[in-house]
Amino acid sequence: MKGANMRKTSFVTHKKYVGFVKELVGNKWLSQELKKIKLCAAPEKKRKLSFIGSTDKIHPLANLIYQADQTLEAYNQKGLYQTSEQIFKLSCLGENLFILKEKGIRGLDEKVKELISSKKELYDKTNFEIQVAAAYTKEGHPVEFLETISDKKIKTHDVFIDFQKGIEVECKKKGKQGDRDKKNIEHWKEIKREASIMMDQFNLNYAVLIKTEEDLVKEDIEFVLKKLQKLMKERKEGEFVFKDRGIGIVLKILSEKDQMKEMDGIYSCFNKKLDYKVLVIGSLTHKEETMFCKNPRFFGFKNAVIPDRIKSVIESIKDAKKKLSGNLPGLIYVNLNMTDPSMLKNDFERLDTLIKKSLENNSTITAVIITSDFFLSDSKRSSYSHKTMVIKNENTKYVLPSDFEIIGESLN
Repeated sequence: MKGANMRKTSFVTHKKYVGFVKELVGNKWLSQELKKIKLCAAPEKKRKLSFIGSTDKIHPLANLIYQADQTLEAYNQKGLYQTSEQIFKLSCLGENLFILKEKGIRGLDEKVKELISSKKELYDKTNFEIQVAAAYTKEGHPVEFLETISDKKIKTHDVFIDFQKGIEVECKKKGKQGDRDKKNIEHWKEIKREASIMMDQFNLNYAVLIKTEEDLVKEDIEFVLKKLQKLMKERKEGEFVFKDRGIGIVLKILSEKDQMKEMDGIYSCFNKKLDYKVLVIGSLTHKEETMFCKNPRFFGFKNAVIPDRIKSVIESIKDAKKKLSGNLPGLIYVNLNMTDPSMLKNDFERLDTLIKKSLENNSTITAVIITSDFFLSDSKRSSYSHKTMVIKNENTKYVLPSDFEIIGESLN
């Protein structure tokens, strides 16, 4: 994993940029959309609406503005000056729009229209395009948004950077986690919960790795749990392969119950590219320069079938390639839109290998930039964490100018 950046902004600045977004989208559109939200949020309808953004009737940007306004009003009434995730997201969008508007970036008006389009799926991608364009604008590069002519089936990249002969940029933002990945994670969590109960029963702490050829079904879960019960009861360690089921179990005893264990030994236990992993630690203690822990447990899961969240990134890159002319350096930005920060490093490692392999016979793409961002909050501060991985194509026809820096590369 390469690069990390923390964004911190004052509360007054947040309010300024929130107001700027509202100004750009216009009072007419916003009033109409807020009416829809208030109808859904009415007391008699609250039972039918578990989360205000879950209905197709509500626009994601209007929903974000509504939530930010509600939070700002509550803070003003209580005399508090904190920042919520919604305020942060809206403020980031506002700041990017302000930068582009101030520079008179060509095509920005069309992007604002896409932000508020009735085609709600455009919002996330357009927001990401604005973010990338603003980042290069802040570095002093002239940029412009290219017009998408879908009715004429003319495919163009999203952003053009006017640097020397020019650099083409295509942006992709992934959707939220798919049904298949969600189902697999729920199955893995079930095994983790039941295996933890077994460890309590046998007064042992294990590192458990489950490897499968296909997605688990109910019968597979029952089979795995039955085998874990028997193996842990007998205090077994090692690798146990059940070829007829396409399942492998790797076990390593980490410690007896309440025994102190050095943390270094835990982290190095299963250094593999996994689909899902969880490290559970009972308590931590420092002794001189060494960190010890009680009751450490590690759970890792690896499926031979690539998770959809990984597979879809590779497919997005293939699709993005079609938008590049092949006559200039071409950059592809992909925002993972992840919800689990703990899996980011692991996914970056897997994507690094897979993307490099996919670029072996590709001379059009100059570099692929994988990004992800998370809202972080505790009792003292709130901020966004941005992480970026730049993968350059060694086989590209068009190398970037030596004095041009890819946004995100400086974070390496």
